[in-house]
Amino acid sequence: MTLLTLCWVLIVVNALTIGGGYAMLPLLQKEIVENHQWLTNQEFIDAIAVGQATPGPLTVMNAFIGYKLHGLLGAGVAVLSSYLPSIVIVTLAAKYYYTYRESAAVRSAFSGIRPAVIGLLAAVAISLGNTSLVDVGTLAVALASFGIITFTKIDPTLIILASGIIGALLL
Repeated sequence: MTLLTLCWVLIVVNALTIGGGYAMLPLLQKEIVENHQWLTNQEFIDAIAVGQATPGPLTVMNAFIGYKLHGLLGAGVAVLSSYLPSIVIVTLAAKYYYTYRESAAVRSAFSGIRPAVIGLLAAVAISLGNTSLVDVGTLAVALASFGIITFTKIDPTLIILASGIIGALLL
C-alpha cells in the first residue's frame, strides 16, 4: 500500500508543480515528512543533498525516497511517477501552446503563480533551516554558501562538495 501511496503522492506533486523542480520541495516535504512520516526532516534534507551531488537532482531525490521505502522497486516507481505527469502535461501544453501563449488570462495567471512559488520555496527553506542550522558553524556554512551562489558563477555542485568537506573536517 505504501508503494501505491508513494506513486500517487509523486504523481500529484509533479502534476501540480509549476515553476521548476525546486517548486515541488514544499509539497514533497509536507507529504513525505509531515503527512506520511516516511522520512524525518533530516532524512529529507539528506535526500536533497544526495540529489544535488548528481545530475537530475530531484529525480535522484525521489529515487532515494522510493528506495528507502521499498528498495529498488520503490526507486523505480518513484522515478516513473516523477516523470509521468510531466510527460502528460507537456504533451497537452504543447498542443495548445501556440494558440494561447499571448492570452492576457494566461499571462496574468503566471504573474500570480511565480511569486507564490517564491513564497513556497521560502517556507520550505525556513522549515529545513530549523532542522539543519543548529549552531554557529552550520549557520556560517549556510550563509557562505548563499553568498557564493548569489554573487559568483561557481557551480552549486562544487559548493555542496566543499561544504561536505568542511562539515567532515570542522563541524
